[in-house]
Amino acid sequence: MKEMLQFLLSLIIIVPYFLTMVLFVIVKVSGYSSVRSFRIAADVTVPFLFLSVSVLLRMITGIQAGVLLIVGVLIVGIGFAIAERIRSKEFRMKYMFRNLWRMLFLILSLLYIVLLLLGVVQTVAEFIRG
Repeated sequence: MKEMLQFLLSLIIIVPYFLTMVLFVIVKVSGYSSVRSFRIAADVTVPFLFLSVSVLLRMITGIQAGVLLIVGVLIVGIGFAIAERIRSKEFRMKYMFRNLWRMLFLILSLLYIVLLLLGVVQTVAEFIRG
């Protein structure tokens, strides 16, 4: 049972970028340009990144960070809404949400990489300490 739980947690943590690569190849083979293929793959990957970042935060810090992630997304969303309103007279919600979603891909990807490296360093440090 413990091995199965570890496998599922490992899969959740690794899936986002594996999923991105697989979707990119599938969409690229279906005839879309590389840029469009990557955009589609990134858009689908964001929910998995939410889950992965949440799991990594819980594994490293021991706190449940789902609410913190949601609050962070809301704050970034408010910033994007204000920027969209300042930039254009007509508030285009579709563009604002699309830009927010793609920015979340970048932010969550960076967070994912940092947390993954932090988790590796933490595990190695615990191993060395004995």
